[in-house]
Amino acid sequence: MAEAFATEIAKSLLGKLGSFAVQEFRLACGLQDDLARLEERLKAINAVLSDAEKQQSKNERIRLWLHMLRKVFYDAEDVLDEIECETLQRQVVKTKGSTSRKVQHFFTSSNRIAFRLRMGHNIKKIIERLAEISALKSDFNLSEQAIDCSHVLHEETGMNRSFDSFSGLIRRDEDKERIINLLIPPFKVGDAHPRVLPIVGMGGLGKTSLAKSVGDAEIVERHFQLKMEVCVSDDFSLKQVIQKIIKSATGERCADLDEGELQKKLEEILNGRKYLLLLDDVWNEDAKKWLLLKPVLSKGADGSKIIVTTRSQRVAEIMGTVPAYNLSHLGKEDCLLLFCKCAFKEGQMALYPNLIGIGKEIVAKCKQVPLAVINLGTQLYGKIDETEWKSVRDSEKWEEEGDVILPALKISYQRLPTHLKRCFLYCSVFPKDYQFGDCILVQFWMAHGLILQSANPNENLEDVGLRYVRELISRCFFQDYEDCIVIAYFKMHDLIHDLAASLAQNEFSIISSQNHQISESSRHLSVLDSNSFFHQTLNKFSNEFDHVRSIVFADSIAGPTCKTDFEKCLSGFKYLRSLELMDPSEFEVFPERIGALKHLRYLYLVVNTEMKRLPKSIFKLPNLQALVAAGEGLEELPEDVRHMISLRFLLLFTQQKRLPEGGIGCLECLQTLFIVWCENLENLCEDMQGLKSLRKLFIAKCHGLISLPRSIKCLTTLEEFCIIDCEKLDLITIEEEKGKKIQSLSLSLRIVIFEELPATLALPEQLLQGCAESLQTFIIRGCPNIEEMPECISNLNKLQNLEITRCPRLSKRCRRGTGEDWPKIKHIPKIKVDGDDSGEETSHSEAGSSGTP
Repeated sequence: MAEAFATEIAKSLLGKLGSFAVQEFRLACGLQDDLARLEERLKAINAVLSDAEKQQSKNERIRLWLHMLRKVFYDAEDVLDEIECETLQRQVVKTKGSTSRKVQHFFTSSNRIAFRLRMGHNIKKIIERLAEISALKSDFNLSEQAIDCSHVLHEETGMNRSFDSFSGLIRRDEDKERIINLLIPPFKVGDAHPRVLPIVGMGGLGKTSLAKSVGDAEIVERHFQLKMEVCVSDDFSLKQVIQKIIKSATGERCADLDEGELQKKLEEILNGRKYLLLLDDVWNEDAKKWLLLKPVLSKGADGSKIIVTTRSQRVAEIMGTVPAYNLSHLGKEDCLLLFCKCAFKEGQMALYPNLIGIGKEIVAKCKQVPLAVINLGTQLYGKIDETEWKSVRDSEKWEEEGDVILPALKISYQRLPTHLKRCFLYCSVFPKDYQFGDCILVQFWMAHGLILQSANPNENLEDVGLRYVRELISRCFFQDYEDCIVIAYFKMHDLIHDLAASLAQNEFSIISSQNHQISESSRHLSVLDSNSFFHQTLNKFSNEFDHVRSIVFADSIAGPTCKTDFEKCLSGFKYLRSLELMDPSEFEVFPERIGALKHLRYLYLVVNTEMKRLPKSIFKLPNLQALVAAGEGLEELPEDVRHMISLRFLLLFTQQKRLPEGGIGCLECLQTLFIVWCENLENLCEDMQGLKSLRKLFIAKCHGLISLPRSIKCLTTLEEFCIIDCEKLDLITIEEEKGKKIQSLSLSLRIVIFEELPATLALPEQLLQGCAESLQTFIIRGCPNIEEMPECISNLNKLQNLEITRCPRLSKRCRRGTGEDWPKIKHIPKIKVDGDDSGEETSHSEAGSSGTP
């Protein structure tokens, strides 16, 4: 990486030394003195790290010293993780109550002694290396400084401030109208088919946003029968591009089809239909590749059009059938207005003419590139100190060679807090155009120790991580933001991804058809081409695998196709923390060797239809915190899942009719549970009360689900409860039987969403009554047979948002002012009911004296 981030890693190490697992091992194995010396050495170095990191950009010797230090820190982290693994494995054995010979042998006293001796030796080596490096610090005259941990309580900007909210302010109306006029004229004999319109311009001008806004225009929507969008990016693989087009058109992944089968399927999809296809961010200048794709795309009806966005005039010449539309820079006045919208709070611009003057100079340096303007403007949002504005204007980064956009983005990056810098750079291991899910990205960050515990005892790591995400969104490092309440999705602009990759290049390696090398410092691998990885990288650089901590097989094209090769790969990555794998197409059974990856914390596995089960060894991974196991072929989630004592996040598919007791219900650390696309599932497990830490429960697309266990009402820590598209489910099954004594409930639910539940006749009153002091958002959609609001709704004192849509009976009863149930809900500040012509929100005066103040 461009920066060593030694301070953050040192904090993580000191946290590990104070962890329960290490403390327990310290006492049990007699390593108190060694671990105390390690802690003392770390604290001494930590005292000068802040000053060293400030000076590293101007002192090459300090920068190299920090990189040496970081390497030792990583090795120390591996040793401490070994200790935590050993402690967790013993805990698993106690939980199992196992008496098998293998387990007994593993934990014999002689084995424990051998482990203690090995750890003691490794710790001493770490201390010696730290002593050698520490001795050099006196050459740099570094001053000791207190380390500020307050960043975990960093103030966020508003979530309505995102790249997308500002990109909509870019004035491209004339460009949009011109392009629409090029797209909608009727087909004439002699016209090229399909007609291809390239939009050409440098990065950051807004080509993609413009092309998407054209496609979303009502006149364009009416003109075409089918719309598709595909990000092509750097590597133009025919199979991959066709696969992406099919997915955009139908939602199907088609991972198990070969190139010929994919071409045939796409021809069938396009046949006789007039389509509009956006091929975004095309770099391929090899005409042969385009000529292979073009005949497939010609199967659409006459009048089909393709928009191509590219930075390359050569690409436009190869693909275009009409003259390219060259996108110009944004006008100077428009740029200044855009910058001010990003930098000033509403109504404050006129109060600071001095800052506007400095802002004009900053905008001039952005050379009328909207992405640079938006990014720098958001960094200065709410800042009224001239010094901060001048520091951006006078930054030495403007003097760096290259186009204007990268220096501007580097200035934005430099202004990030250190903890956000690391999180941002780690995103570069994912490919361009990758769609992130906020809660899943947080688990990836947690797997690498990037999230530090908040000083607020009521805030856990997931909460802190979600705030990191929101902060990066508000600073415009992410875009295409879509808030689905339970989960938010977003992407990185390709130039922002380029920035992260350039800054992280010392530790992050991309394996593609053009590059198959990794270095000794490579700790994170992004595999874009499996052939290069398994046939070249794996053979030539196997000695470097000990250092690797994460691998992302970017998609089904990049995923492993040979089980033997993949097993060989797994055997080399003994310190792997995260693994993301899409559609290992030739696997019927996943390699059991994955159970040897005892440091693994994050496993994202989307499997093919041939794979029927997960390997049992997965359930022996003591450190695994996040498991995404998605695939229509998975027949069951075995009871062995109960041994995953560190699991905090679980997303599962299963073909089971019932989740067995003694499995998921035993996961006491589980915080988030997604149960999706389980077509055969009729019942959940009855022992859900064992999920003592569960905060989010999301059930979707389980069309066979008949009932929910009453034990759901025992989930006192549950904050978000969402059920979507379960056509046979009647929510009343949660309730106790009539006549039975009802125990008073005290729940923590903040968000409840019931959507597409046609079999539900009534809302669960006991559940709602139990969260009277916590529920803030209640959404009911597509539940046509719910007839009335329960009486308890009037007791939900904290409820701020109520939405009722596609529920004709309930909507009628909740109509503003006239509905029979309106008195029950009128105290709620924000109400949305479809069919209500009087407006979407109540005001506080309308809500009356009973409303929330």
